[in-house]
Amino acid sequence: MFDTWGGTPYGPYATWYLGHPAFGVLVCSWLAFFPPWTSYWLFVGFSFLLMLIAAWLVAERAVSLFTKRLAWFLMLFGFPAFWMYYVGNMHAPLILALTCIFLAIDIFSLPALNPQNKLQANRYLMAGLLISLFTKPIVILMLPLLLLIKETRCTTVICLLIYAVVSFLFIVVPVLNPEAIGLGKLLQIATDFSFIKNNMNIYQNHFVLNAYMKDNSIHWLNLIAQSDYRLMHVDVFSFPVFIDTLLGFPMNAAWYKLPIYITLLLSFFVPFISNKTIKFQTALLLLFTISLTFFLSYNTVWEYQYTSLAPVLALLPVLYEKNVFYKKWIPVLLVMGFVVTLPNLYFLLHGKEITPFFLFLIRFNRVVPVVIMFIIMLVIIIQTTMKQSVKHK
Repeated sequence: MFDTWGGTPYGPYATWYLGHPAFGVLVCSWLAFFPPWTSYWLFVGFSFLLMLIAAWLVAERAVSLFTKRLAWFLMLFGFPAFWMYYVGNMHAPLILALTCIFLAIDIFSLPALNPQNKLQANRYLMAGLLISLFTKPIVILMLPLLLLIKETRCTTVICLLIYAVVSFLFIVVPVLNPEAIGLGKLLQIATDFSFIKNNMNIYQNHFVLNAYMKDNSIHWLNLIAQSDYRLMHVDVFSFPVFIDTLLGFPMNAAWYKLPIYITLLLSFFVPFISNKTIKFQTALLLLFTISLTFFLSYNTVWEYQYTSLAPVLALLPVLYEKNVFYKKWIPVLLVMGFVVTLPNLYFLLHGKEITPFFLFLIRFNRVVPVVIMFIIMLVIIIQTTMKQSVKHK
């Protein structure tokens, strides 16, 4: 958090930062007034506050006292959440963003949607989209679905316009992009994927920054830079690394992108379900599924990032009380999600040689339950979409 790679242009506590530059300036810059460890604890407190807000929002949707307490527990007390606080990563805003988006779609699924409910849902959706877009933009994969659904289209377009204007300013305004490579050079390399992969991968460059990586555009180009690179590290908990370790050789990266392709394809079918309640219940399930593709398709997944599962896990008991059409599957999904929150078997490595078998055990209760959840959700969505299309005919 307080190391600096490739020079110290921003002061003694500056560091290479992959998040949206607006978050670094508008939120993180306030921590520069304090000594490093003080700012670390303040940021941990800030993250915990966001988690409390997310837990409160979910608990407010619960009916029974037991479900309210369960929502608080599932949101706050998973092992990945404790690890997120320990490493001081800025992952909590994404969790709040996902919570807001999921709640918005849940409200839209109400049988009798009054103007007040609609206003509340759009506020949640706008908050969730903007928070994610300006921190970790996982919602990009959700945009086709949100743009195709009439009730969410206007809010989504407004958020994208705000995002585009602010992002453009952080590219062209010198004080906001102090080490810019220039708009001309940026446009030249933006479509040169091979150049980006060969020159702008922080791991491949051994954490040495070049001029291109000091430009704010690294926030958008980093995903391309690391798209085919697999960091075979004991602390990486992604599905691609899990499978490659088992096989003993790297599979083609395109195979791991299948979960993304499948969910994107379904995004073009779900909005056309005629029954409004089933459409939004299915849409919410698809958003859950899209959020899981990060673990299945992205190569470098650190353990704290599994905290992103917390909003899904906390919402499942709430949805069970609402008698959603896939209610019978919720207990299985809940158990699988809870397994992800448990400590892993890392302690087995103490004093032992790191072998593929031990790596399998360490990653097992992170990766495998997510794969099972993804498959179950996918089957439910496909069955529902097909059934509804037959009824419509």
